Amino acid sequence: MVKTLSYTTFVTGLLFSTLSFAANSNLTIAGSTSVSNLLEPFIDTYNQSNDPKINLQSIGSSAGIQMLEDNIVNLAISSRQLSENEQKSLSSTLIAYDAIAIVTHPQNPITNLSADNIWKIYHGDITNWKDVGGEDKEIAVITREIASGSRFSFEKHLKLTKKINVFTVSDISKKAIVVNGTSMVKSIVARNPHAIGYVSAGSIGDLAQLQVVKINGISPTTASISENKYPLSRPFLFVYKNNALPEESAKFMRHIGSDSSINKIKSLGYVKEQLK
Repeated sequence: MVKTLSYTTFVTGLLFSTLSFAANSNLTIAGSTSVSNLLEPFIDTYNQSNDPKINLQSIGSSAGIQMLEDNIVNLAISSRQLSENEQKSLSSTLIAYDAIAIVTHPQNPITNLSADNIWKIYHGDITNWKDVGGEDKEIAVITREIASGSRFSFEKHLKLTKKINVFTVSDISKKAIVVNGTSMVKSIVARNPHAIGYVSAGSIGDLAQLQVVKINGISPTTASISENKYPLSRPFLFVYKNNALPEESAKFMRHIGSDSSINKIKSLGYVKEQLK
């Protein structure tokens, strides 16, 4: 818990002091790197014909939410659900549903893992690929930083958390390699034949560089996400303060909610509706 606050506070302070969030006339959106990957092309198009311009800061879901709560930004983006405590002062609007894809190097012969084996790999109980039918090689486990919404959702779905006193903390092995951002996970896994990581399914891109591993025989397809069959799906959200959504934020949200934007989002492999 202390690490989460420390990391978020550091990022918030660093960005605020060094950037001053560009010009005051612009709208700054801060948060999830996964959601940023989706929104970037929309923002580029939006900025060509709209004011105020949008500045996007990809710093992780929790860091973006903290900046919203600290009145540094008016709109945050998150790749995880809001906590009960956050819901007391914050509201959210769905952008789309995404999946967290388990990725390995294309040379890795393992194409399917059970959810239990993924838990054991990230918990540190399984450390060699031979224990899941692969080569006799040590597994390089890659995870995201504490402030990451992808990590939050990954841990929540796989129950990779534990209670210490009144706090819920990560139960991922301390031997796991912690990196910042989706692109860093992809880069490391693409270069290490023995690595495993998790990223936004919508951000995978070139499948020649990464192999998507099925979970319990299910791939992270739009059908499996919309039918709620894939075990690691999560929402992409706009987050804002209760009863305090500035018009410039609402304007951009309406743009993303337009029919043309929704069709584009769907074409990229994201899902707008999910069965309960």
